[in-house]
Amino acid sequence: MLHDLRIALRSLAKTPGFVAVVALTLALGIGTTTTVFCWLQSVWLNPLPGVARQSEVRVLATAHGGALWHTVSPPDLRDARELKDVIAGIIGSQMTPACLTVDGKPEWIYGQIATANYFEVLGVRALHGRTFLPEEDRLPGGNNVLVLGEAYWRRRFAADPAIIGRQVEINRHAFTIVGIVPAAFRGTMSGLVFDFWAPVSMHHEVANFGSLDNRWDRWLHTQARLAPGVDERQAQAALDTLSTRLTTAYPDSNDQIRLRLLTFAQAPYGVQPVLLPALRILLIVCFGVLLIVAANVANLLLARASARQREIGIRLAVGASRTQLVRLLLAESLCLSVVGGAAGVLLASWLIDLLGRWMPPTHLPIGIEASLNLPTVAFAGGLSLVTGLVFGLVPALQSTRPDLNRTLKEGGRGAGAGAGHHTLRRLLVVTEIALALMLLISSALCIRSVQQAERADLGMDPSNVLLAGLRIGMHGYTEDTGKVFYARLQQRLASLPGVVDAALSSTFPLGLERSGSRSFVPEGYVPRANDDLSIPYAIVSPRYFSTMKIPLLDGRDFNDLDDEKALPVAIINEVLAKRFWPGLDPIGRKFRCGQRDLTVIAVTKTGKHYTIGEAPQPFFYTPYGQGVWDLNLGLCVRTIGDPAGLVAALRRRSINSTRPWRSGPPCP
Repeated sequence: MLHDLRIALRSLAKTPGFVAVVALTLALGIGTTTTVFCWLQSVWLNPLPGVARQSEVRVLATAHGGALWHTVSPPDLRDARELKDVIAGIIGSQMTPACLTVDGKPEWIYGQIATANYFEVLGVRALHGRTFLPEEDRLPGGNNVLVLGEAYWRRRFAADPAIIGRQVEINRHAFTIVGIVPAAFRGTMSGLVFDFWAPVSMHHEVANFGSLDNRWDRWLHTQARLAPGVDERQAQAALDTLSTRLTTAYPDSNDQIRLRLLTFAQAPYGVQPVLLPALRILLIVCFGVLLIVAANVANLLLARASARQREIGIRLAVGASRTQLVRLLLAESLCLSVVGGAAGVLLASWLIDLLGRWMPPTHLPIGIEASLNLPTVAFAGGLSLVTGLVFGLVPALQSTRPDLNRTLKEGGRGAGAGAGHHTLRRLLVVTEIALALMLLISSALCIRSVQQAERADLGMDPSNVLLAGLRIGMHGYTEDTGKVFYARLQQRLASLPGVVDAALSSTFPLGLERSGSRSFVPEGYVPRANDDLSIPYAIVSPRYFSTMKIPLLDGRDFNDLDDEKALPVAIINEVLAKRFWPGLDPIGRKFRCGQRDLTVIAVTKTGKHYTIGEAPQPFFYTPYGQGVWDLNLGLCVRTIGDPAGLVAALRRRSINSTRPWRSGPPCP
């Protein structure tokens, strides 16, 4: 074989132009396919970098009727820990932004509040210091310790090992840094990179939301590590038994609630739901391109073999066997595939970073790290060898069956290229054209889909709208002072030149963050079996619908009089109205939401909430002045022109509006 390789290399060295064309052609197919495989590996096969034995870790979610909720309540999580025979450990966490202040210099960063066994179950060891102790999630407000990520430690503290034991402030509360975890570990929300971790007992100080004892309050993203020798089916059976027991014990909060074990590819949160469908389609497209490349290179080899018929005939005439010649020609094909594969890996190293550039603008700490690791290079090498065999074997077999008498007598260039050669080349050309047409048609359909998406009726008008996140609850605001802050901020913004309208909302349509859900039981309605009465909702201020240009089809908007003293009210969309009151006027109808009865005062046009291609979804809104209130509302501002020029003024007005209640430097 080494002898064949030496001959193959000498032969190819005589035709550098041919080698370059084949290598570049192969590089296109192998490079693009390797790039997509690398992305898939990061998103699908390695969703939790830095976690030991990822194959044992599963997502634990809550199913209610036909709906799948991302999160689990802390009491349900604690009950699930009893299943020690099938589950080695269960952890809970929730992402949150926080203002970290060091030496009087504040900075917004993202982190997670997590159960004390978080790092132990994941198999993540501290690089310096320690992680959480077992008792550090039991005393609400009493475990003010902090674990930092290595990347943030190096960026903010210049990798100073003396940082262990130092005090910093999180949302104006003192915390002590107890450990640094390796940069390879980035948290348990795939696709996001977190800079710190605090115990779940500090949820009020760090995140300003959530309850540790309320079974209604499902807010923890939960993962479970399977016990050794236990498969997913056994663990799910144990969870089903536990869910039935909890339904019996707590019928109010756990009726029809089931704990579901999922793989990370099935997880309803993280980047998988967004990226996996697109990456799978992209991988199929790349394999189609690779098949075209293989057919094209096979055609080139057939053309080259036609010009070498006299050489092949002489080798056969002097005693070379057909097997030896096939082996020699395959050696040339494999040499070409190795060169093309190396060029493909080089191309992939340039293309890998494109994935992050495709993500939409967001305040979330997105960090999809794809790199050319050993599995990726092995995949590229295997793909190169298989491709070399595919495009090399058929030409080699075809070229080593010449008519020796005719070939040696004619001897001219192209001699012996008979009907078999021409038939095979025509077949390869037809195959290339068919594959190219298939990809072109698919591309045209994708372009058509994009055009339709651009023309889709979103149920709102996002043009000239600026969105901003506000986290005032993390700075000591109460409900009363928060309402005053928001009212003052809206007044200040409305006075800015170029501002048409300004409003507040707990969530915005088509964002990467999902809205919360609450029970929706119309007055007199009798729920059916598996009837999903958990409806997504948003807490909004007056003028939200005019700011976002969401049409009100009937009724009135919220106003400043809709406070705790007024009748509890809500606004629903068309889908919700038709579901529960078909053919009837929903205005004035009542429904039960949690522990309150709300009255419908308006119906809005149904819009898009999560994706452009989604089916019409039920949705309702409550006024932020009535009880169910969120301190951390977002801001939407509609302007006459480009809203980007308003950012600096918005920051100034926001800071000025907080001064009566806030001390110290503002967190930008």
